[in-house]
Amino acid sequence: MPNEILAARLLNSPADVASMMTQTAVSVSLLFVWAIAAVGVTLMSGREVRYSSIEVRTSPVHCFILGLVAVTSFVLTAILFSYFNSYFELPLLVALGVFAIITKVYGTIAVFHAIGTIVAGVRSRDALMQRRWLRGDLAMVIVGILLLGAIRLVPVVGPAVWGVASVFGVGTALATKFGRREPWFLVFRPAET
Repeated sequence: MPNEILAARLLNSPADVASMMTQTAVSVSLLFVWAIAAVGVTLMSGREVRYSSIEVRTSPVHCFILGLVAVTSFVLTAILFSYFNSYFELPLLVALGVFAIITKVYGTIAVFHAIGTIVAGVRSRDALMQRRWLRGDLAMVIVGILLLGAIRLVPVVGPAVWGVASVFGVGTALATKFGRREPWFLVFRPAET
């Protein structure tokens, strides 16, 4: 009986190999798209990415819990919006989806920066300025995406690690208001007389 199972497994191995190669090619292609997006966002708003990266490194528990709450809220809100039977359903779902994607992309890029900064091991700004290589926000983002991308290619662990990084990213994007560190709502102050 075990020899029959082994023989059946060997007959399916070329298909398994082809499937694994296809999955790896898709993952590498997506990582390339992530790299292009990361470079673009970092070049356009490097300071904001750096501020969000600092938030991830200084308060990771807060970012993770906020990310879990936000992802859960996105899902529950999408379910609620899908029950509307009016002409508002599609625009609300599209707006929620666009906001969720922008939040995930920006936050994940901030996580790339945080991981790159942790890996580079720079403790002060002066030590960073003395380096010839691996200095600047773009270098930190590239190091982070290479490291997380390599982990992403591991079959079982990779998607789980990438999902946790996405939750951290959503949390940090919302915690820092996309790196601007402004309050989400205006504070009411009574007029002074």
